[in-house]
Amino acid sequence: MWSGRFREPLNKQFEEWQRSFPFDWRLLPHEVEASIAHARAIEAAGILTSEELLQMEQGLRAVAKLKNIASNEQAEDIHHFVELELTKQIGDLALKLHTGRSRNEQIATDMRLFVREAIDATLAGLTAWRRALIDLAESAGEATMPSYTHLQRAEPVLVAHWLLAYVSMIERDASRLTDSRKRMNLCPLGSGAIAGATLALDRTIAARALSFDGPTPNSMDATSDRDFALEFTQALATLGIHISRFAEELTLYSTAEFGLLDLPEPFSTGSSAMPQKKNPDLTELIRGKSGRLLGAATTLATLIKGLPHENRCRDRLPQRHGRRHLPLQQGHPLPQSPRTHRQRRPPRPRNESRVPTSNTR
Repeated sequence: MWSGRFREPLNKQFEEWQRSFPFDWRLLPHEVEASIAHARAIEAAGILTSEELLQMEQGLRAVAKLKNIASNEQAEDIHHFVELELTKQIGDLALKLHTGRSRNEQIATDMRLFVREAIDATLAGLTAWRRALIDLAESAGEATMPSYTHLQRAEPVLVAHWLLAYVSMIERDASRLTDSRKRMNLCPLGSGAIAGATLALDRTIAARALSFDGPTPNSMDATSDRDFALEFTQALATLGIHISRFAEELTLYSTAEFGLLDLPEPFSTGSSAMPQKKNPDLTELIRGKSGRLLGAATTLATLIKGLPHENRCRDRLPQRHGRRHLPLQQGHPLPQSPRTHRQRRPPRPRNESRVPTSNTR
């Protein structure tokens, strides 16, 4: 898609290492919806006929239904995958979909749709957790328990009072997520690679189709902005702290030393050497796994902190066990620098075109 100015093929190992498809394949439903929205915008601009738009939408919906796509070894990223599969569905008409659009605005849009959906799912989970705690508080009635300061008994409180303390935490978590959702709900489509679209598109068409509140106001910011992802992970980090605190209290209160509650056996394990034990594996694992949320927020902040207004962020996390690290084996030469490549190229013929390809990256 972008190789017009290159004379040498990519190093095979580097090509595999730099592919984002093993990560971004999960963006398929969002890529399809954003592509349909863009198709409607270019149909309104006269690039597509109504018949072509219908054919393109049907083809994209068929691509969205594909299963087990993560094993695809041909596609560089989710945008390339959809282009390849759509071409199989509707032929060369698929190539018109890229008219007036850059992959930079595509990934910015896909990520907003992905985060927005994740926020909605998280809010639904928080609502269910909040309702369960309120139900427990109501059923507890006038039951009392000791409160603790410095892990020592302090004053008697209602069990409901303890449970509703976590309801207050959940409500703050929901408020943070709702606030970040409002701030991120703008559509980058029509921003082009960095300086705006190459066509006079009505950006409100795509924004309405994707249920955004409107288009983003600045193309440079729209294609480089990842604040919405950072806000989401930071809100999740705080949520993770609350989850961990709740899990730790359940762990403590289930011990013989506290004796305030009894964890269900289906979520506990025992010990072959000490048969009297009932280990609180569920709450301990929740407490431990919540640390991943804090780690994700810190990692994303570290990735973003030094980025200028570039048109695409290529930083990605390595997969487990280092499988995504560049496989430079003993005796394998390092990739040559761009300067070395330029020195090795033959002189450009005088009549060779210097016009870049239309597909920006």
